[in-house]
Amino acid sequence: MVPQDPLKKGAFFSPWFGIEASDNLNLIQPVNPWSADGWSIYNEYFQWSPESNYNSESHTVKAGDIVYGSVDYVAANNSYTITHSSMSDGWSVASSIPIQKKNGAYKIFNIIYFVFEKVAKCDQYPPNNEVTFYDIKIEYDGVQVNPQWKTAFVDDVCNNRAAILNSTAIQITWDSSI
Repeated sequence: MVPQDPLKKGAFFSPWFGIEASDNLNLIQPVNPWSADGWSIYNEYFQWSPESNYNSESHTVKAGDIVYGSVDYVAANNSYTITHSSMSDGWSVASSIPIQKKNGAYKIFNIIYFVFEKVAKCDQYPPNNEVTFYDIKIEYDGVQVNPQWKTAFVDDVCNNRAAILNSTAIQITWDSSI
């Protein structure tokens, strides 16, 4: 569910999930950013070498909307299809991302992230202090798996932390009152 609107506007941050290649140089992600004064959804692919960024068409969503994202491997053309949809109004976008080769071999995407990204002032984050990713389904080599999730943080901002609720739900919380 899209978090509440921040009480203080102006920041840019984003809850998202995505997959990354084992060399940490290719990131495929459906994102849900707050950009200064509103929420949106779109697909993004960032490649560090050679540097390249792709953003799909975006769509405005509102606090409380349910959004759905998926990243699916397509063996027929060795690519990933990213889909991002608003379950509230039916809008959807799909993007096909070809897998990059390194030393003649296709890269392996085997890292999964659930993230709340970008540093802002605490009062610029949503006052409900949480975003929850739920109904998570992970398949690897065509077999559904239950990953052993680990939590971590990069920037210790506003006590932003992840919690594993169960094998199919991850919640990220923060304190917007700090």
